[in-house]
Parts: sequence; C-alpha cells; structure tokens
Amino acid sequence: MAANRYAWSLGGIPEADIRTTKDGVIVSLHDATPARTTTAPDSVKDRRISEFDFEETKDWDAGIKFDAKFAGEKIPAVEELFAEMKGKPERLVYLDLKDVDLRQLGQLIDRYGVNEQVIFTHNVQANCREMKQIAASVKSMLWIGGSAERIKQTYAQQARDLQFDGLDQVQLHLNANADNADWPYAIDREFLKLALAETSAAGVDLEVLPFRFDDRSIHMLLDLGIRWFATDEPARFLQCVHSWPGLDK
Repeated sequence: MAANRYAWSLGGIPEADIRTTKDGVIVSLHDATPARTTTAPDSVKDRRISEFDFEETKDWDAGIKFDAKFAGEKIPAVEELFAEMKGKPERLVYLDLKDVDLRQLGQLIDRYGVNEQVIFTHNVQANCREMKQIAASVKSMLWIGGSAERIKQTYAQQARDLQFDGLDQVQLHLNANADNADWPYAIDREFLKLALAETSAAGVDLEVLPFRFDDRSIHMLLDLGIRWFATDEPARFLQCVHSWPGLDK
C-alpha cells in the first residue's frame, strides 16, 4: 500500500498485479510466489500464492526487502486498495490481470463503487473487452510487449484490425536500441507516430513503457505528442518531464 500511496502523491496511477489466494481473496502481488518480495520462510516461499489462505500471508513482511522504512508492509488485499480509493475520485489504479476470476473482480469493484477509477489491463484484448462488459464504467488497457516486430504485429492484429474494440488505452513496451544514436528505442519513431495517430483517431490513449530513459529520450517521446507513460521510477521520470523545453508551451 505504501507504493500505491506514493504514486498517488506524485499525481500518478499505481499498478496492482492481481492474483487470488486459496480462500478466494484477490490480492496485489506481481510474482506467482512470495519468494522475491516477502520474508516468507524457505519452506514455503516457492509455493504459489494460490496455495495459501490470505491470513497466512499476514505472517510475512512485504516491504523490508526493499527498504527498512517499509518494514511491516503486507501483501494487500485489493479490497484494501479500493477502500482507500472510495470517495476519492482522483485516485485511480491499473489492475493487471494475473490470476483472478473476472466476475468476482467485477463484483468487488461494484461493491466499492470505484468503477470509474479502475483501468483494467491485460495482454489479451478479449479479456479487456469482457471486463468492461462485467463492470460498467471500468476502463481498459491492452499492453503489448516483446520484440519490436512482435509488438508491431500484435498491435496490428489485436488492436488496430479489431478497431480497438473494448479498449481505452494501448500500451507499447519500449526496449532500448543501443545501435541507433539518433533514436533510443527498438520501435522506430515512424511506427510510434502512426500508432499515435491511429489511436487518437479512435479516441484511445497511446501509452509507452520505456524500460530505460533519460532526459533526452523522454523529451523525444514528448515531442512526438505522447502524453501517457508507465515507469518504475516515477520521481526520476517527473524530473525528465520538468526539464522538457516544451512543458510551458
């Protein structure tokens, strides 16, 4: 929850990868197991979170591996996240599907009334479309990763050729390209310009996830007209944005 509050404090939208425990609690956990991010003991750390009841996870610390100041953090139930969003429309969240029953998720969203604050995200467009049918007013994002050629192919076949059906946003992963001094990413500039034009014409936001970035690369993306970004380093990203010459225009 500390990470969610931090993102909100910066004006950003946190992302919660969602899974389900053995007793049916939807939780926020990126990995399938608690090994990397929690203090789950060696005897159980490599078991899938779906093999534990939610109360069992309360015995683990999910913060101290990152920094001592986060000691005491636990794997949060998505219900805890929604509770801190309810009545605060400025607090949005991305929910990245890992292992969850969509109808159960929809019922939880409806119960807390945070429908307009949720952006459901997955790499399968059909799941995005289904979630929007289950829970009214929920937005959706299709994320597309892999090699540059795979991203282009998936964008064409899943998003553009289906006329962005069921989508509010499309996210493209930007891998670094060290071989091109003039352009820092494996996906070429012309493709990004085309994708931006096509999504804009369809009323869909184009978001990019640059895995490596600096002032120059963020400025180049901003110059193209891209206004939605995902990052694991939000404070440093904001510094890059604030140094963009076009910020005041």
